[in-house]
Amino acid sequence: MKYIILILLSLLTLDASSSEEMKQKKQIGRMLVIGFENESVNKNSDIVKQIQKYDLGGVILFDKFYKDRSKTKNISSPAQLKELTSKLKEYSKQPLLISVDQEGGKVARLKDYYGFEKIPSAKKASLLSQKKVKSTYNKLAQMLEDNHINCNFAPVVDLDVNPKNKVISQLERSFGSSSKKVTEYAKIVIDAQTKHNVISVLKHFPGHGSSLGDSHKGFVDISNTWTKEELVPYQNLIDANNVDMIMSAHVFNSHLDAKYPATLSHKINTKLLREKMGFKGVLISDDLQMKAISKHYTLKQTVTKAINSGVDILLFGNQLVSNNVEELVNLIYSQVKSGAISKKRIKEANTRIQNLHTKNSIIQKPISFDKERIDMTKSYIKQHYALDVKNIKIQPKVIVLHWTAVMSFEKSFKRLKGNLLYGDRGDIAAAGALNVSSHFLVDRDGTIYQLMPDNFMARHVIGLNFSSIGVENIGGESNVKDDLTPQQLKSNIRLVKYLKAKYPNIDYLIGHHEYLEMENSPLWLERNPLYRTKKADPGERFMNIVRRSVKELGLKKP
Repeated sequence: MKYIILILLSLLTLDASSSEEMKQKKQIGRMLVIGFENESVNKNSDIVKQIQKYDLGGVILFDKFYKDRSKTKNISSPAQLKELTSKLKEYSKQPLLISVDQEGGKVARLKDYYGFEKIPSAKKASLLSQKKVKSTYNKLAQMLEDNHINCNFAPVVDLDVNPKNKVISQLERSFGSSSKKVTEYAKIVIDAQTKHNVISVLKHFPGHGSSLGDSHKGFVDISNTWTKEELVPYQNLIDANNVDMIMSAHVFNSHLDAKYPATLSHKINTKLLREKMGFKGVLISDDLQMKAISKHYTLKQTVTKAINSGVDILLFGNQLVSNNVEELVNLIYSQVKSGAISKKRIKEANTRIQNLHTKNSIIQKPISFDKERIDMTKSYIKQHYALDVKNIKIQPKVIVLHWTAVMSFEKSFKRLKGNLLYGDRGDIAAAGALNVSSHFLVDRDGTIYQLMPDNFMARHVIGLNFSSIGVENIGGESNVKDDLTPQQLKSNIRLVKYLKAKYPNIDYLIGHHEYLEMENSPLWLERNPLYRTKKADPGERFMNIVRRSVKELGLKKP
């Protein structure tokens, strides 16, 4: 019996070890975007097996093979592409980045002679009127969305400062030499793609516009041609909170890093981009099979240095050479196991990727926030908080979770939409006619809707509105029933993680039923001692599960 128990314990230990190994390999898989060679896929396709086995982060689609332009790789027509992308989404258990390079002009995988919308180059677009440019990029974004492509490696924000540059200037990939103009036009692209739930990827950091060489073909040194002005579009868009993803360039700049090209440089990707410029999003490498990298570093050196530098997603286009997913995952796992790559760095990248997908899944459904409502909000702030404000922007410190007590999404949205409080809200009517509102509304199926800017003040919780983000959940029947769904629970957890990443200064996570416990906090601003209500939402059970699931964020209870 003793030996049987020892054998069972040994088997259980092996099983736990195997489970932990697979978990880590799936985390590594989330950090890969891979090219593959099929116009169509089924459950037996290699790429589908890799997606399912390793929770692959994404795929990149090309129309033709790099070495044989007569041969179709992934894209030949709208009908074919929709079928391919639909199957990829269907087979993936996790959100999948389905990505292309669709800049317009000469860099376009969805070409007009395949039946897609023709998009001009960035240079030609920069000569159009603002109205025409917005229309053009709305058509581009609509085309991507219609074909189930959710990630576009565009816009290019490289400055057109070197007319001899073969990869930027001579291919008309830049909006111009002015950082102001490049910023302006890049924002138009980003806004259009965001509206259609397409993730924008700025490229090529820290700037490829001044280069002479092509990183596809070999080493590119920009030390003597690059200027700090090439960082300005990135900084402008980061400051405006318009950047979700950035692509690194394989360029070498001795003034920024005397040893490594940007993709492998901790000084450039972490010290400069993240710490100095404040970028919090996902950093993806340019194709790591380009000769600027592959001729000078082994595959082991490449993946190790890239991840340690701060790159979150590694791109292997499988156009220039071929790298197998199994090989890549096992190689990176061996480096994690040896300590050459830290588990912390893998977890950090996965968190950023998860937050990116959360943001991209949020549906914009704005309630009314016209001048009248803004003015009413200012008056509410003055009356209740004794603050005379010029605008209604807040610095979020608290996330407050609620339920609506109304079981219909349509009815809940309608009640929040207008400027004036409904007549049946006698419990709070004396405190002002400003309607209640919320930043987010989560439906029963877990779909997250954003109703208003998350840095505008909403009237959703007494005393704390000026520092809190409100999340309403459809449910709480009769204001007593603990009936929020598992899908809502998952969405609230994802949303809390996303908001904390977006606003690192958020300190508290509370349920609406806990708000009175915040009265002794400096965040409590309500001046009327009689203005209080008793709340039950969203319930202890719901809050306990959410808190356990986000405990690593260190958010405080009241």
